[in-house]
Amino acid sequence: MHNIVVIGGGAGGLELVTKLSQKDGISLTLVDAKLTHIWKPLLHEVASGSLNLAENEVSYLIHSHQHNYNYVYGSLINIDKNKKSVDIEIISGSDPKIKCIRTLKYDTLILSLGSKSNDFNIPGVKDHCYFLDSQEQANKIHDKIFMSYLDMKQQVIPIASDYHVAIIGAGATGVELVSELINLKNKMAETLFKESSQIRITFTLIDSSERILSGLSSKISEEVEKKLVLMGINILKNTRVTSIDADKIYFSDGSELVANLKIWTAGIKAPQVLENLKDFEKDNIHRLKVYATLQTYSDPNIFALGDCAHCKLDATQPPLGARAQVASQQAEFLATNLMNGLSNKTLPMFKFVEKGSIVSLGQKQAIGEVFSELNIYGKLARTTYDFLYRLHQVNIHGIQQTAQLHKRESVTKNLLKKIKLY
Repeated sequence: MHNIVVIGGGAGGLELVTKLSQKDGISLTLVDAKLTHIWKPLLHEVASGSLNLAENEVSYLIHSHQHNYNYVYGSLINIDKNKKSVDIEIISGSDPKIKCIRTLKYDTLILSLGSKSNDFNIPGVKDHCYFLDSQEQANKIHDKIFMSYLDMKQQVIPIASDYHVAIIGAGATGVELVSELINLKNKMAETLFKESSQIRITFTLIDSSERILSGLSSKISEEVEKKLVLMGINILKNTRVTSIDADKIYFSDGSELVANLKIWTAGIKAPQVLENLKDFEKDNIHRLKVYATLQTYSDPNIFALGDCAHCKLDATQPPLGARAQVASQQAEFLATNLMNGLSNKTLPMFKFVEKGSIVSLGQKQAIGEVFSELNIYGKLARTTYDFLYRLHQVNIHGIQQTAQLHKRESVTKNLLKKIKLY
């Protein structure tokens, strides 16, 4: 039995183990520091309270039982390439003070650890900003902003006072988050408050680039900006943050902005554990450098995919971006071709197929580019956006179970409030 260990059960990692679990002749283990999986592109909906977590979380324990692989609840702390082993820190579920180190042997190691927010060492960001890297962080944002609404309702915060939310980083994450928070504001106006004029809350989206969504076409960027302005969102472009304190955000031109809630969505880097690894070639944000086979420069038995991998398919092109579709396609590639390597066959080169990008602007609309040629808007774009998530569910559950989940969600959303009001 060839022993494969996958570290990280995000979009790429979980899809990979699902597909590999169908192969013969291997022993398969998934390691993750969480008990459940949530598709990372949905975290902005967790933050607004519009996502039903009970319907969308995937338990690694249950999934591993259904798909016949081993699941280890723990965190990677070290890799010994010579001994072909990894050290995993196991934390007691009943008492977090109890920890132990477990060593796992591997024949092939696959790292799918995702990414985390990059604060670029700007003073005050770590101490005074919320981040959106995990379900726990999304829940913190939801709790913070919901309790602020409750304070307004009970006049702990005087109605005459403005409550200011600032989101730093106008990529897809920042744009989708601020759109969802506007959706939450509208729901609050329908439920806790008699009229929307009672809600004195403003939103500002900040970015250092010349336009928002700088990774997409200028046409899409312009269209999204128009929509955001119509929603009442303030947008600051060409604005570089130099420091943040408990009350204000400070900019390079000497100006400043008062903000009660500050959320940082500007840039990514590899998780700390990869930064600490020695004898691995990495880029400037500590992602592991891999060939087009997805094998690391440092060891052909160690692969990396998704956000934690620096993968250049062409020397003239930049590395692939941190996107769910990249991780998904790489998982499909490895699941199909990894067995060739185990049979001493030459591994093929990964080829990425650009399928476009769609940015959600709330529960009912979106804007996107499909196959770099077709622009889609409104309900059609939102339906396409939802379909991408269904594809992820198919990859980890199969068609039949995904259809059942979709049917159950359709019934549930008509019975429950759309926004979590607690």
